[in-house]
Amino acid sequence: MSEPLAGYERYREFMDRLTENNVDEFISLPMIAVMGDTSSGKSSLLSNISLVELPSNDNLTTRCPIMLKMHHSANRSAKVNVYWKDKPSGKDVDFDEVVIGEENWHSITDAIADAQAHIISKTGKEVARDVVSVEIRGPHCQDLTLIDLPGIVRTSGKAESATLSEDIQGLMNEYLSNPRCIVLAVLPANVDFHNSQILAEARKVDPQTERTIPVLTKPDLIDDGAQAAVKELLLGKKTDSFEMGFHMVKGRGQAALNKSESIEEGLRGEESFFNNTEPWRSIEDKNLLGTKHLRVKLAQLQMHIIRSSFKGIARDLNNQQEETMKEYDLLGEIPSSLTEKRSLFRSIKEHMWKSIGTTVLSGQIRSLNRDADMRPSAQFLDASQRFQDVLNSSKLATVSDVKAGTLVVVPTEKNAAGEVCFIDNDKVYLENMVDEINVTNSSITSYRKNEPGNVFTYSPYVYIERKDGTIDQLKPLERKLVHPDPEWISILIKKNRPYKLPVFINTDVFEAIVAHLIEEEWAPPTMELLDFTAELMDTAADIFIRDIKSVKSFPALESCLVVKASEIVVSLKKVAKDKLEDFIKREKVPYTQNHYLFENLCKLRSERLMSEVLSSIGGQYGSGGNQVAIAPSALISTVKNVFQRNQERSVQDHMTEEMQNALDSYGKVALKRFIDNVPMLCIEIMQHFADEMNDVLSEISDDEINEMVKAPPGIVQKRDKLKRKAEVLKKGIEALGDLY
Repeated sequence: MSEPLAGYERYREFMDRLTENNVDEFISLPMIAVMGDTSSGKSSLLSNISLVELPSNDNLTTRCPIMLKMHHSANRSAKVNVYWKDKPSGKDVDFDEVVIGEENWHSITDAIADAQAHIISKTGKEVARDVVSVEIRGPHCQDLTLIDLPGIVRTSGKAESATLSEDIQGLMNEYLSNPRCIVLAVLPANVDFHNSQILAEARKVDPQTERTIPVLTKPDLIDDGAQAAVKELLLGKKTDSFEMGFHMVKGRGQAALNKSESIEEGLRGEESFFNNTEPWRSIEDKNLLGTKHLRVKLAQLQMHIIRSSFKGIARDLNNQQEETMKEYDLLGEIPSSLTEKRSLFRSIKEHMWKSIGTTVLSGQIRSLNRDADMRPSAQFLDASQRFQDVLNSSKLATVSDVKAGTLVVVPTEKNAAGEVCFIDNDKVYLENMVDEINVTNSSITSYRKNEPGNVFTYSPYVYIERKDGTIDQLKPLERKLVHPDPEWISILIKKNRPYKLPVFINTDVFEAIVAHLIEEEWAPPTMELLDFTAELMDTAADIFIRDIKSVKSFPALESCLVVKASEIVVSLKKVAKDKLEDFIKREKVPYTQNHYLFENLCKLRSERLMSEVLSSIGGQYGSGGNQVAIAPSALISTVKNVFQRNQERSVQDHMTEEMQNALDSYGKVALKRFIDNVPMLCIEIMQHFADEMNDVLSEISDDEINEMVKAPPGIVQKRDKLKRKAEVLKKGIEALGDLY
């Protein structure tokens, strides 16, 4: 035994134990798989490596894998067994392990054949994944484990399945796709290696040929004159591929087999052939030739891949076990009796009743469709804020607001009206109120953007670009003297006033305008918030239900809960809609006892005249801000002019102004009620959902429960597979624990 292998045997036994327990179905284990055509000399190679005559009956040797586990030992012994991967059901399936000693060593070939025949007969398959395990101990053994895979079949025989070739290919692919599997690709040296199917298959999964070792057989059959080319191939001079290099062996030929030549005799003949036959005898690196050197090479290689893979395998075992148990737990238990089903249903009902409302309202669940990074509670608050913003920007809420884009009038200026284009603290600028036309100062014109309507400042003045490319200086107006144009109110008054003396503000007209504005501007966003809340609750309930672990195995139950939840949301939405419509209907009839309305109305009635008066007598202050004397007569004249201008306004103007003040004062009161009450009525859908769901589920009959709490075959099979996987991985973890 080679010294570098000392001390690693327990790791190899650990890997063999994982394979025996089928862990290789879920974890990529380091292994060396031997593959080749049925006529490649593969069986002869394996017999030479193991010193065991493998069965030569093609009907057996090409049908299932053989695991050769060789251990160096002072005494020769063997065990033959079967490791099931797809264990069939029924009686007498298990294979009785065969123990072989020195006295009956000759029976090992028949024992292997019996194990293969047992697999074929019990599975009824021509190609089986189940493995014949052959554990061999003796002084001739190198510590090494090899997997012998069925030979590649090109065509099917008369008594063979038409899919035989595909079935063998599928079995090979299971091993080829394992990134930790070393492929020992056996191919005759007298066949062009470029046409080798096994190398083509290996390259599909190992394109860089980092884990493929081509083993050339039958060197004695190479045509005269072709040996030099094969030698170049063996030495790696004909290809840059195959990182681990080529190897060459010579098995017993048919003539030797006919003479019943033993394996030992064949190995001596192999050694003699390479020592005495050109061009092989002239190869300096003898490690490339013969079964003896291949044994050592493979044993060292196996030691390397086991050591380098060990930590990764330990990590994969634990990670996959954890993931498998999570997936298994998600499927939950599958009750069989009605009592068990009723108990499960009751627990789900109580869970929904106690948790769904809190979960949704406290923001412990995420939405799937809208604003995926926001929780339902946050989405509702966000929607409520948008609702508030819409109402805050409506006409009824902004009757007296002045901002850029607002149409305004300036009572102190004759025929002064227009659209606000700029506001600077207490100064307002209209695009048609100009102090200086066609300003040409170079410092100012440098701010030009060649965009008509562009407004810019050049302290302390404000300028605007015109369509013809000129620049005008705008006139500053005092903010307190600028009022929103009430023309739209005047139009509404004309449309709604009754046949009465038009000298007083009419309550019927006021109510009609308020009702119109609420219907046009406040009712639509109210219903939009209701729709949003219902959709939010419906989605959140759907997510909540689908996240209940105990429901996942029962699609019929899950569908029932989702449908019931959706129906409840529709019902609660209808109740909330009726309440909102009643609320809107009441709000269309203006009423309040809020003192703010009367205080603000009184303030607005006097504010305009006061502002005009104060603005008109503003000249009593000097340029330095110091108060200067003004003649009483001039003061009286100024005040008279303001009131005279007010008296000259039409009755319609006075009525419109009074209506504007009333709408401004009442709008602020009504706005607060809408902003508070509408979200409160909408959120009742979420608040009442749990109780409604509990009541509906309480009416589900035992017959319905019995039918709904029934797992479909696919889920039962999935659960069984997960359970088996968890058990297999558990054995692997136990083996890992035993290693230490």
